[in-house]
Amino acid sequence: MPQAVTKPHVAKGDTVVIRRGKEKGKRGVVKAVFPKAGTATVEGLNVIKRHTKPGQAGGQQAGGIFEKEAPLPLCVLQIIDPKTNLPSRIRRIRQTDGSSVRVAVRSGEQLPIPAKVR
Repeated sequence: MPQAVTKPHVAKGDTVVIRRGKEKGKRGVVKAVFPKAGTATVEGLNVIKRHTKPGQAGGQQAGGIFEKEAPLPLCVLQIIDPKTNLPSRIRRIRQTDGSSVRVAVRSGEQLPIPAKVR
């Protein structure tokens, strides 16, 4: 069971590679990050099928088989370095103004931290 993470190393919009499991080696873009659950969903990867019954209120909700991305543990995801296009670890460097910046260890390239969307 994944644990809660205070500062996840991945953010929405990052390109990541999956390190283990049935989708090992595949790349995708992070759709959402859930720090309290320690998971993230990746576009087009870890797709599951859900069988749903139609809703009761006169066709309000159609039934059928729906495909959606299931969350993956954060420890399985590794960010792709934008400069070298290879997997890299992430280091946080504190700047003089007090803010922190994510930097790829492999190339030293700075990664943007997207604004918090709530």
